[in-house]
Amino acid sequence: MGTSEYIHDGADGAAAQPPNAIPQMPGADWAEERTRVAVAPNVNVSGRLAFKEPVRIEGNFRGDLSSNELVVISDHGSVEGRVRTPRLLVLGAFRGDITDSRLVVLGPHARVSGRIETDILRVSEGARLNGDVRVPCREPASS
Repeated sequence: MGTSEYIHDGADGAAAQPPNAIPQMPGADWAEERTRVAVAPNVNVSGRLAFKEPVRIEGNFRGDLSSNELVVISDHGSVEGRVRTPRLLVLGAFRGDITDSRLVVLGPHARVSGRIETDILRVSEGARLNGDVRVPCREPASS
């Protein structure tokens, strides 16, 4: 499979189920998911971007980025700043903080440096990760 998955196990030892179905090869289906290009290739943008739809970063973005849906950082895209989204696929470069995520997937050529707070982190073989990763412990369900 070539990936590592960091996920907190429940009290019974069974792995918690992800909020959305995830392909076997991390991000394979997500890379094909219909997204709006928020930053085009060879474009540099800085500031604050907020979306209510899936978006793709193909150029260079610096600042705060949030979406209620999927955010994809393409192979040649880069983001420096803070990202808040339920699903994040990093295929390119990211430097900064990832917060409020249920699921973060680092593709095989991802280069990530910073702080990641997520319920589930999937790392493909070949990805580079340098930073602080926090996967919160879930309380066992009371009977």
